[in-house]
Amino acid sequence: MFKNLVKNFLFLIIFILSGLTLVIVIEGVRAGSELTPFNTGIENLVRPLRTVPLTHIMVAVTNVGSPLVLTVISLFLAIALILHRETYDTLLYISSMLLAIISLTVLKNTFQFARPIETLVSIGGWSFPSGHATISTAFFFVTGYSFFDWVKSASGKIILVLGCAAAAALICFSRVYLGVHFALDVLAGIALGLISVSFTALIFNLFLREKEWRLTRKKL
Repeated sequence: MFKNLVKNFLFLIIFILSGLTLVIVIEGVRAGSELTPFNTGIENLVRPLRTVPLTHIMVAVTNVGSPLVLTVISLFLAIALILHRETYDTLLYISSMLLAIISLTVLKNTFQFARPIETLVSIGGWSFPSGHATISTAFFFVTGYSFFDWVKSASGKIILVLGCAAAAALICFSRVYLGVHFALDVLAGIALGLISVSFTALIFNLFLREKEWRLTRKKL
């Protein structure tokens, strides 16, 4: 009981903070110039880091971390969960990813903001929010959460969490590095990914009675 309360409290905090961040960013970009110094400041920090070898690495990272690739991988992971009769985690996993994809699509088509003019790779589509940031954040967040209990050792759990966080951060950084997104696009995508998973987890934990689902699975 106490463990569930702690989990729900953490998810609620993540949801509130991410929601506030997304609202602030949306209001800022709609105003036009209020948050421009943030974009400019991050760009000034990233520009000196650009080298030919690192650019090749970032292109590979951004390709592997594309929304399409991560969505396909998430389907295989969902299959792994269902094969282990983890019905609760499977539904939570799929619902989180679907919410992230739908929310991303709605926001992109609502705002229709253009991408930065100077980019290191050719790319189309709208800029805000970043699809890579949204889907990678949601993917690694829900993956770490759903597979957390699969890892038995404390060190293994730490490696899983840190690995998921590092992978998502690297993909998000690649988008700013390659110049295909403003920093605010990525920040909004991260917030949207966190919102999608934390909201889904809260709904599932509060209304679908996780403990009863898991007891039912053990009896099968």
